[in-house]
Amino acid sequence: MAPWTRLHHFSPVFPVKDLRRALDHYASLGFVTNADAGGDEYGFADRDGIGLHLEAGPGRDPGQTYLYVEDADALYEEWTRPGIGGSTRRVHDTEYRLREGAHIDPDGNLIRFGSPLVEPPEVTRLREHLESQYRIEVAGLSELDLGVFRVDRRDGPSWVARCFPSVRPMERAEGDGEILRFLAEADFPAERCAAPVPTSIVDGRPVLVTEHIAAVPRNERRATIRNFGGLRHLGALLGRLHAMPEGTGAVCRQGGAWHHLADGGPGEEIAAAQGMLHDAADLVPTGQRHLYDSISAELHALDDCTGLPQALIHPDFVLANVVASPDRGLVVVDWTGAGRGPRLWSLAFFLFSEGAKNLHRVDRIVAGYRPYIRLEPEELSRLATVMRARPAILASWVFCTGRSSLAVAAQEMAARCEIADAVAAQARAAFADQA
Repeated sequence: MAPWTRLHHFSPVFPVKDLRRALDHYASLGFVTNADAGGDEYGFADRDGIGLHLEAGPGRDPGQTYLYVEDADALYEEWTRPGIGGSTRRVHDTEYRLREGAHIDPDGNLIRFGSPLVEPPEVTRLREHLESQYRIEVAGLSELDLGVFRVDRRDGPSWVARCFPSVRPMERAEGDGEILRFLAEADFPAERCAAPVPTSIVDGRPVLVTEHIAAVPRNERRATIRNFGGLRHLGALLGRLHAMPEGTGAVCRQGGAWHHLADGGPGEEIAAAQGMLHDAADLVPTGQRHLYDSISAELHALDDCTGLPQALIHPDFVLANVVASPDRGLVVVDWTGAGRGPRLWSLAFFLFSEGAKNLHRVDRIVAGYRPYIRLEPEELSRLATVMRARPAILASWVFCTGRSSLAVAAQEMAARCEIADAVAAQARAAFADQA
């Protein structure tokens, strides 16, 4: 038998709608690009000996490939710089021992990328800190979200360690723990503190440890949520939260802002988004200033709920922060930044997040919420303007953090604000039907 012919490398062929736009995009990702001599139908993108072919033409499904890299985190930082289009998903640890992320180009082509899993020094220090602070044996740490780690133990049930930025005051982290204890005393289905003193400091960063709640398998999640009462039950939980007594200490601190942007209330969140957009002004592509101005105008017109009724609120009460536990039912997690704030701020985003999928979901949420809280006329009249706030902030944030182009961010903001108006109308009708 003749010897095998030596292979050099593969070159995936990605379908694109506009070759010139695609070449510009891959150039922004660090590739050297050029078009075939034939013109605007075929091109090439090369970097470090890795080659992609780009072929223009209609009617083809997007492609995908896997890219093995030296440092997946470093590549993620490169591909999330402001002004880069497409979408780059956060890097995470996988069970197959790779640190993995993904990039989707403007034509929908997928590049998954990964590097061998090596524990970063800061993770090693966190593990050593937890073992010495709490006298536990850590079998492994896996990142669930930015600064959030699952702590698997050899000597007991798993924990979750939330490592906050060093600029976040320790008293805010301690306040998160105090609110969790308040919820535990009220038997509200939230995560629980994992230790009598759940906060500490590592490398100048506050750390909060809570229990890890085992969830049903992903393919059983939807059915489990439905079996536990679904959106109506979650609406009731939110209503129950908003009906709780005022409390003392951190329970009555100002809260409700999305913790990736700010601590405090809605006003602080809006101001942080405005400041981030202002700082990104120099990144606006030529000819797109009108898009930047439209986003800025929307942010400056947002309603921060001044003067509306207050309650204990969760900053991000959505399905993504609900664990479907086989033993405990539906448990609400991630209470970072919770506190006293406008109840409409929390309710509005929950209604939007589900109503954007299907308007009938709004009716189920309201049916659960309404027995606990009767919204005031002013809350109903301002529901649409309040509901536009978080979606608009998120659209601006994805541009400022390099997760989306300015054009896509402006388009998403306009679409989300239109959806918010429709969801608010549906919610007002649902509240009126149950008056």
